[in-house]
Amino acid sequence: MKEFKKKGRRTQGQNGDPSTREKTSQSQILEARPQYDAPQPKPQRGSCAADVGKGEAKQISISTYNTRSLSHEDDLERLQEQLINFKLDIVGLSETKRKGEGLLELRNRRWIYEAGKTEDAPNAKGLALLINNNMKNFVEGFQRHSERIISFQIKLKGESLKVIQVYAPTSDYEDTEIEAFYEDLAKAMEMEGRGNIIIMGDFNAKIGTKKKEEDLEWIGCHCIGERNERGQRLLDFAAENKLYITNTFYQKPKSRYWTWESPGQQYRNQIDFILSTDKSLFKNTEVITSIDVGSDHRMVRGKIMLNKTLMRLKRLSKKKGSKIKIKHLEAVKETPDHACQQIQRTNGKTPIH
Repeated sequence: MKEFKKKGRRTQGQNGDPSTREKTSQSQILEARPQYDAPQPKPQRGSCAADVGKGEAKQISISTYNTRSLSHEDDLERLQEQLINFKLDIVGLSETKRKGEGLLELRNRRWIYEAGKTEDAPNAKGLALLINNNMKNFVEGFQRHSERIISFQIKLKGESLKVIQVYAPTSDYEDTEIEAFYEDLAKAMEMEGRGNIIIMGDFNAKIGTKKKEEDLEWIGCHCIGERNERGQRLLDFAAENKLYITNTFYQKPKSRYWTWESPGQQYRNQIDFILSTDKSLFKNTEVITSIDVGSDHRMVRGKIMLNKTLMRLKRLSKKKGSKIKIKHLEAVKETPDHACQQIQRTNGKTPIH
């Protein structure tokens, strides 16, 4: 296995003037990351505290992670190995820097939908969705909306949940690129019938600490840093579309708020988020520090309470296995057999658009 190094991006290009960023003390830099994944004491209930209800076992985990690169198959293998110890049902990935678009089945029976660089999307940085085996019966409609936005839906009887993974432009891009991104995202939120929407990914935006005089329903009290223009644009979008930024509603040690660090670990910002049209779906959202494939980002995980219908179906799917029949997308790239095998089932209705 080759040696992995942090794949950092220069400070100025990530989020504007470094002088406006939150400085990190030497003691914080030297903190041992793995200890932060230890169980945390439950915070006091309140308007800005975690509301962890009963029935913790009846939930799924959804997470987002900017890998900075999964271009080599060894990178994907390493990520899979690290995910073994985490019960993550859905993982959204940004900046994979992989080529082609398609739905593949990995050797651990996990699905990966990839939307990388193609002839139609030559500038794509790469997005992907990992779906755990026990969720396969309930997902459909994998769709690429743009070079920066992909989605799929979890279908239940009488309701559905749309999950959108994004990678927003950095501050190197003009404002016109940002506006185009949010226009595409608004279109991607459209769905048939009733249902909730979750949007997650690297927004390259600093929403900063909530001010005392602000009466903003869409963010909680648990943020860090100074707000920048891109952060304000994200807040405006959240208000327009009634999206709750779930990271900000759960109290954690301050060392667990940041999701990106600059080269040299001088600055740390909170720029990766999970948004939802229904805040009550979530029982917790937190940063995971033990997943590391050499990225300068940290994974964000949300825990969602499921209804009894889906829980019963999940138990059945574990016994019977997946029955979804899917149409394999023509792969633009050749994938080594040791990493994944292409799905060959082509009969029946396809869940891919």
